[in-house]
Amino acid sequence: MKLHAIILTTLLGAHVSNFSFAQRNSDFETKAIPSSSLQISDQMTTNLIFPQAIKSVDRGNRNILVQKANQVENILQVKAENSDLPNSNLTVITEDGGFYSFDVVYKQNPQELNLDIRPTAKAPMAEFGVPVETKSEMLKTAQLISMKNRHMQAIRQRRFLTGITLTGIYIEKDVLYFQIQLENQTNIPYDTEQFRLFIRDNKQSKRSASQELEKIPVVIWGDTSRIPAQSTQTLVIALSKFTIPDQKHLGIELMEQNGGRNLRIKVKNRHLMEASILD
Repeated sequence: MKLHAIILTTLLGAHVSNFSFAQRNSDFETKAIPSSSLQISDQMTTNLIFPQAIKSVDRGNRNILVQKANQVENILQVKAENSDLPNSNLTVITEDGGFYSFDVVYKQNPQELNLDIRPTAKAPMAEFGVPVETKSEMLKTAQLISMKNRHMQAIRQRRFLTGITLTGIYIEKDVLYFQIQLENQTNIPYDTEQFRLFIRDNKQSKRSASQELEKIPVVIWGDTSRIPAQSTQTLVIALSKFTIPDQKHLGIELMEQNGGRNLRIKVKNRHLMEASILD
């Protein structure tokens, strides 16, 4: 009799558990969103032309190199760092909330190099809050910051008489502004292959997959394409406010075209916490 009672209790418990699980799952629906295939090469640049300005980019692998075209908000240039790129993915969100997902594969000679990206009627949309400041206002703020003196302990790297230095971090209306000084003390102009910002782990295990979160500037004041010979110039980069998780940092990287004067600095969360209010 006791055995029958135990079996009955167990069956009733399983039934109630299954019913409760079914009730919880019935509160929402999960629908798969298909991705588009994207071929990239280390010898050629693929251009993705979106209908709106790019707000966010996430790469599944750091060997996928991305940057917005100079002085253009809606064109993303994509390239492989080398031919060893494993199959990965790329996610792009545009200013109007457009969500675009790509399966990225390496191909030495991609079939298409220039892709016009257009959303379908059923394309998913991301939702953002109301912008707190227009881009023209941000550019005015960035220009004002570019003329300010250094207010923090500099974070810098110098190589071969060239250098990148973070000289200030400011916060204004939920926007972070990074004041950056670029210098070239040589007679050889520095032409930029890549200028990018990304969140990365402080230490990366060789056995684990490398993950980076690309930070796409809202506006850039200054020229990131070239540092003329024997010159110093100031950039101001505006990003929507954020903080950096533990064991990660913000990397600011400048890579030279056809050269070896690559520069990178690391910004920690404690540096963001010291951001100054703009007077």
